Amino acid sequence: MYIFTVGGCGEFGMNLTLYVNQGVCLLVDCGLSFAEPFEIGIDAHIPALEELESILGMKPTAYLITHGHEDHLGALPYFLTRWPAPVYIGPWALELLKDKLLQLEDSTSYELHEIRSGGSCRVGHAKIDWIHVPHSIPQCSALAIDMGHGNRIFHTGDFKVRGFLPSDPDLDLGTLARNAQAAPFRVMVADSTNAGSVGECPSEDTVLPELKDCFSAAQGISYLTTFSSNLWRIKTVLRAAMETQKKVLVFGAGLRKSLDIGAKLKLLGDESQALVDEDAATRLDRKDLVVLCSGCQGEYRSGLKRIMNDEVNHLQVKSEDQVIFSSRVIPGNEKAIFKLISLGHEKGARMITAREKPGIHVSGHAYAGDLSRLIQAVNPQFYMPVHGTFTQIRTNQALAPRVEQVIPARNGRVIAVGADGFETFAEFDLPSLFIDSWSRLPMSYDNMRSRHKIGDSGMAICTGLLGPQQHMQIEVEFIGLPFADAAEEEACEMQILGSLHHLYQAESRKEFSLVSFNEQARLMIRRKLSDLFVKKPVVISKIYAIDR
Repeated sequence: MYIFTVGGCGEFGMNLTLYVNQGVCLLVDCGLSFAEPFEIGIDAHIPALEELESILGMKPTAYLITHGHEDHLGALPYFLTRWPAPVYIGPWALELLKDKLLQLEDSTSYELHEIRSGGSCRVGHAKIDWIHVPHSIPQCSALAIDMGHGNRIFHTGDFKVRGFLPSDPDLDLGTLARNAQAAPFRVMVADSTNAGSVGECPSEDTVLPELKDCFSAAQGISYLTTFSSNLWRIKTVLRAAMETQKKVLVFGAGLRKSLDIGAKLKLLGDESQALVDEDAATRLDRKDLVVLCSGCQGEYRSGLKRIMNDEVNHLQVKSEDQVIFSSRVIPGNEKAIFKLISLGHEKGARMITAREKPGIHVSGHAYAGDLSRLIQAVNPQFYMPVHGTFTQIRTNQALAPRVEQVIPARNGRVIAVGADGFETFAEFDLPSLFIDSWSRLPMSYDNMRSRHKIGDSGMAICTGLLGPQQHMQIEVEFIGLPFADAAEEEACEMQILGSLHHLYQAESRKEFSLVSFNEQARLMIRRKLSDLFVKKPVVISKIYAIDR
């Protein structure tokens, strides 16, 4: 059996693992990773499909999706267009997938199989059991994958042990241990996100009294932001509002989508009575209103960011208000979040984060104690931590009962596993594609780099015509270059036009090549601008000749 980790090792996001045995290729999760701030106009990264296909020499037999978070689901629509195959997926994640395909205007009829925890499916000779695990998004599953000949894998996905009762039951470790004893697992592939946290991850139920305390103390509007996909937290906010006689206005498309799916799948109860629309919210006393908004990571154009920037007429933060971050800081987002917090302090509002009040957020990922309990229940022959930075993965590796049973995972590494042990079979340098923010279409690294180059160093475009008797009609346009003023920009253009005229004279004395002239013009303009600004901007020369 071969295990190929495509993403999720040494990074947050792009979780994708392949299990291959006797002609069956199971692709477990198909996630994206979010773009870096400097990647202009890029929303996310996904694995490059052509390279993967050339490495595998085959297409996936089926996709198995553990849950609906973007880092486990977000790349699937792009994979399906090139690699159509049956998809086995939970109800919540299926609704999200359908929405993504709709956004991409993909009307293809894919083979989508809804499967709930406790169910099972067969793909070729492989049998997969779907085991309920609690998490911060509904209807998540770990996978017990039987590839035959003793090759059984326990793939945790994202999980914790304590659920959100009664909506999200606890992980049933007793039943899992009995099943593992009857049919032993060769490999356990485990989430590493919170491996460095001591003890056990608290239940979502513990957040309710903390939020009630916050709402009860409100002197003005309570603005609360959390992850839009976390329906359990949304339910907790609504319940806390009900029990403190508050009403909740939802502001943010992602939050509304979660509520719509929750209602469709009958995951909402009487707590939804706390919801009000914008018209009703304006008639409430400010202290009786909770505004549940997106933007807990300081995302551009998110609900909270727009409110804090005074871009929403009916929602303005005042000194008597409080802003509650019921979330954790995802590494890389610190600066954006701290800017929002600073802006709130400038307005005089009370800013509450998990640092000031730790109980207002609990994670959806297992702590070290949870992982140890699960390892004991599954009792695998080999243990393979994934999903996290190398620091987190290394911490998770230390939880294994024996050092020699740890399989070291890395993106691009193929591990061959058998009854007698494991070995690294191959390693590949895997490129990524970059998802454009507006079109949602993937682009190559070279195209993304060209865009970044323009944003970083500026651009000059030279266009025009070359006529007879060395007559020129040429214009030069500068984009994003730091000229001191219009006069300096005009002087630079005149110098460039003079140099182009001399170049045209020199080239006309020999056999003229328009291709050569454009390339020399491009290099000359770039040198001139580099002398002025140090950086070398992107230069495009599109000059044409007529009637020479």
